Amino acid sequence: MKRISLWGLIVVPFALLAILGGATVYILSTVTLANVSDNVGWHYMREIESRVYDRVTEFMAPLDTVVQVNRDAISYHPEYLDDLDVLAGRFYEQAVAYPYMTFVSFATADGRYVNSTRDPFGSSHHVATNYTRGPNFLDAFNYDPVDFVGTHIESEPTFKGYDPRTRPFYQDALQQDGMTWSAIEPYFGYESLGVGLSAPIYAQDGTLLGVTATSVALVSLDKFLQSIELVDDSYVFLAEANGDLIATSRDQALFSEEAGAMKRVSLSTYQDPLFQLAGTQLAEGTRQIEMDGKGYLYHVRPVPLPYGQTWYVGVLIPESYYKNILSDYSEALMWIVLLMFLSIALAGSFVARFIARPILQLNQAATSHSLEQIRNLPRPFSRVREINSLGRRLQNMAYRLSDAMQNLEQKVAQRTSDLKDENETLMEQSTTDELTGLYNRRGFKLLSEQALKQAQDQDLSLTMVLCDIDHFKMVNDSLGHSVGDQALAVVASVLKEHFRSEDICVRYGGEEFMLIIVGMTRGDVMKRLNLVRQALCDHPDLPERRITLSFGVTHLDPPVDTPLEILIQEVDTKLYRAKHEGRDKIVG
Repeated sequence: MKRISLWGLIVVPFALLAILGGATVYILSTVTLANVSDNVGWHYMREIESRVYDRVTEFMAPLDTVVQVNRDAISYHPEYLDDLDVLAGRFYEQAVAYPYMTFVSFATADGRYVNSTRDPFGSSHHVATNYTRGPNFLDAFNYDPVDFVGTHIESEPTFKGYDPRTRPFYQDALQQDGMTWSAIEPYFGYESLGVGLSAPIYAQDGTLLGVTATSVALVSLDKFLQSIELVDDSYVFLAEANGDLIATSRDQALFSEEAGAMKRVSLSTYQDPLFQLAGTQLAEGTRQIEMDGKGYLYHVRPVPLPYGQTWYVGVLIPESYYKNILSDYSEALMWIVLLMFLSIALAGSFVARFIARPILQLNQAATSHSLEQIRNLPRPFSRVREINSLGRRLQNMAYRLSDAMQNLEQKVAQRTSDLKDENETLMEQSTTDELTGLYNRRGFKLLSEQALKQAQDQDLSLTMVLCDIDHFKMVNDSLGHSVGDQALAVVASVLKEHFRSEDICVRYGGEEFMLIIVGMTRGDVMKRLNLVRQALCDHPDLPERRITLSFGVTHLDPPVDTPLEILIQEVDTKLYRAKHEGRDKIVG
């Protein structure tokens, strides 16, 4: 029988396995990385598309909300038509929260018109009427927090003979007999597009009262797309179903002037041929397109808006982006595999020279999962110097490992405790308003659902209170923001003082505070709210001004089955009523 050397018995199989393994890994990695590269590109596009989708839906939502709120308010309160100046103040205050909301308006059936108007870039904000200085004279006025329609703004133009009933927003709303979108058009004199939503308003007996409308400047969406950090040669656009562009990631004009008329730029007329090609395939889905020998991954997603309007967001990224990145990973992987198998072959050659009984003993001790057995290896371990040294070192390592494991367990326990404390601290900071010490909007989201569930599970009553500091803007403007911060802190302190520790007290936003109270009668809630009002009255904390609050209250006796969103909408509406009925009131 032919004898085989121990070196050959170990090294040759190791070498063959290295070659076979390297070839297998190369084939598998080539296929896997090709699939991974496609997924990288797809996930990158979806991440960009989702950010744009969320931004658009969030940006456009206030239009529908504002129109519905004003339509319902005027429909149920036709007496507002007797003093349209009040609506001017209402519209102005509504627009303050939305920097790109250019118009909030109402046109009566008899031709009177009032609005809050702001230029598309937010540099000026005032109110306008066509009845103050004369019939059908549309003039601009400064906002007055008391009288709403303040002094006439001489620098703004006057439009004589302005009849809103001839305007498209009015006629379109009556023709559709419901909510309707205006066509996207450029603002005269501004580098921005705008879109509006309008609706007719009828009294409870069916009589037409007028049309309310609101519009928003789309320059914000254009700026948002341009702010997204894209890889080289990537593009994002937002377009209507007919291909007319609304916003792009490129800083180029979206409309032009031809023969004195403004003309929109569409995908088909855009100066970049890649956009023109994308316009021919403006349909939902992901596809590959090619331009001048360069491949692109192209994804389109519809953005449905209410009342039958649909926009489309498109993302184009070059195939080279994700393929080049992952080809580098593939090359690095192959080098690692090669080095790994070379190391295996060399290790096999080294081991072959010293295989003997001591190695088997070492193997047995090392695979026994017992540090005690390694520590009990005999000394001297072997006459072979290297193996004897290995045995001694393995024993020393076992001793050190035992000590290290003991120390590690202690450190892990201590670190786990520290991380728990840090996480609790971070959670508290992220849900607490720094100025008032109350819960913030995030804390409200976390706790409101718990309170609603508690009321439902335990068959308890639930009360939601939304309150707002009256004339808070005047406090900031006349006394300074530091005094305004002091007012917020005072209101927060009084609210916490007059309600239970388990009641949820939130700084809902700006000068608004939200209370959620579970298991308290309506009478007790009202009593506490009046004590809050009295406390603010008896102990004024601001120089030259008394703090007053307006309250909107919704109380639900068990069983509680109203969704949280409806409760918020109800108390918001009641707060508006308290404001418009003179402030310093509780409406519930």
